[in-house]
Amino acid sequence: MVDEVKRDLDGASNLLVIGILPMDAAATLDLRNQLRAKGARLRVIHNRISAHALDEARRPLGELFDHTTGLTLVPGEEPDMGSIARTLVEIARKKRIEIRGGFVEGQVLDKGGVELLATTPDKKTLRGMLCGALLGPARGIAAALAAVPAGLARCLNARIEKLPPEGDAAAAPAPAPAPAAPENTQ
Repeated sequence: MVDEVKRDLDGASNLLVIGILPMDAAATLDLRNQLRAKGARLRVIHNRISAHALDEARRPLGELFDHTTGLTLVPGEEPDMGSIARTLVEIARKKRIEIRGGFVEGQVLDKGGVELLATTPDKKTLRGMLCGALLGPARGIAAALAAVPAGLARCLNARIEKLPPEGDAAAAPAPAPAPAAPENTQ
């Protein structure tokens, strides 16, 4: 059994550890279905077996399995661990499970770390926010650079509108020359 659990834990780069509080079969099935919908692989492990199965990188997780009663549920590898953490936090609020901690992308998390993971946006949202933050100043510079020629074009257009049309200038009579001053003949 230890070898089988060790294979499962070695194959998972992300896992969350929870303690199951007393619940009936329907509640357990509901818990499994909710996590399965998020793509989580569930594994119920006895606490003593899990302590023997943890590899050196995840040895700190052994403390999460200590002093637990009953069984421990471990969701397996999933690209969006934040989504799984949100689901687990919601279920924990209903007093069905106890969040212990986890191992996500090389970091050991305690209960607070899992709750923080549940509140952070997913990777797609974070990438979108980053792109928006990077493109915002560039968009402002582009708008400022485009405003200079646009302003010049508006000024020239306003000046052209104030000038008389070309056809009217040719049809209008030329102004009469100013009268010459009388010559003094003395």
